[in-house]
Amino acid sequence: MSPSAIAQHYQVAIVGGGIAGLTLALALEKQSIDYILFESQDSLTPDRGASVGLQPNGLRILDQLGLIDEIEKHTGTLQRWRHLDGEGELISEIKALGYYRSQIGYGPLFLERRKLLEIMAEGLKSKDAAKTGIRVLSVKESPEVVTIGLSNGSCITADIVIGADGVRSCVRDAINVTQPEPFQADDYITTQFACVYGISTPIDGISEGDCFSIYRPGATILIFTGQVGAIFWFVFEDLGHTYSLSTTPRYTSDDIDEVCTSIAHLRITPAVCFGDVYAKRSVAMKVPLEEGLAPSWHTNRMVIVGDAAHKMAPTAAMGANQAIESSTTLLNELQETFSKSKDGFLPQGLLTAALERYTESRKPRAGGIAQKAGIICRAQLLHDGPAAAVRDELPSLTDGDWLFRGFMGLADSPVIAVLPLSSRGEFFGQAVEQFWKRVRARQNSGLNMTNLDLFGIEG
Repeated sequence: MSPSAIAQHYQVAIVGGGIAGLTLALALEKQSIDYILFESQDSLTPDRGASVGLQPNGLRILDQLGLIDEIEKHTGTLQRWRHLDGEGELISEIKALGYYRSQIGYGPLFLERRKLLEIMAEGLKSKDAAKTGIRVLSVKESPEVVTIGLSNGSCITADIVIGADGVRSCVRDAINVTQPEPFQADDYITTQFACVYGISTPIDGISEGDCFSIYRPGATILIFTGQVGAIFWFVFEDLGHTYSLSTTPRYTSDDIDEVCTSIAHLRITPAVCFGDVYAKRSVAMKVPLEEGLAPSWHTNRMVIVGDAAHKMAPTAAMGANQAIESSTTLLNELQETFSKSKDGFLPQGLLTAALERYTESRKPRAGGIAQKAGIICRAQLLHDGPAAAVRDELPSLTDGDWLFRGFMGLADSPVIAVLPLSSRGEFFGQAVEQFWKRVRARQNSGLNMTNLDLFGIEG
């Protein structure tokens, strides 16, 4: 079918209206790129997904999109992180999180996922470009366009389709079957853990800015705090078995109560047990924790971002940030293609080359971060191997060591190339540049300078 014969044609079609999809939409809109977004839920702000952690790498990009002030109205900056054993004994206490704002411009923070989606959706100027309550039923690629069949009975075409549609991505499935040796998600997405994630109202004894990790086998807890002490908590459960995506369990409210009551006795502080937190819950949902890196991320005109490409455990609070990063890197690689569109259509040769560059650039970084997140999850549940090494070094790590690792992880994070940086965004870049200068100076001088000295903070 000729592209000109289709009434509804778009340069970009985004499948999925979560954090990755909205990042794409906001950035495309600011560049006046023709797009349409499909979200299967009836709203861009569904009442699902308890909380989201935002790190400086994601916040700098959200700042470029003009959202940072509104986001920070609904958050408090994380300050202290206490690591505890199963008996409530302190393994280590880290205050490095409290230095991020002054050291790199943005402090790590937590807020309700629904609130973040609401802020992002409100940022869209063209509300008509986002279609909710519509599922993508089919995705078929030709040399000229991709044809998308929709649940409302219509179809559209697009020069490029971006799958931001999560771990059960239909766009990824369409990419998989085009490979020389077709494969399916069961070949690389597995589940070893489940998670109950929830939100509780503030409790005396847990302050705004506090974080807690408990290390014990079977089931354990991770806690972050938000504005005025709202508590965002995660209960991780070791399933003792590895499931493929198609056999991954589904859970009910009874499953939530069973695992949460089994650890209600665990002590968060001398005065607060997890049962106190659970009793004040306003949200609690149990989900499987799928993990996996898709082998193929693109065809000539289809590509995936976010959880569709790199699904990771939430223990590193990086899933959303990596979705934002992947969306940003993809758009940066597509810039030349957008600038050379002819009669509104994107040339396939340039498009394919851009998608190849995106995959080559993003896959190693996202895959490495996903691997680290998995190790952290396993460390909390007392697994052996690399996870044990993570636990063993906790007592010896200083705030300077945590900052050093943080800067190393943030140094290669992208920004939207065609959008200006705020003063805070520019400070981020300057801070990373100065960090590398200090590291090289330390290496060249041979001085016995600690990481605390490197950042100019006291132990």
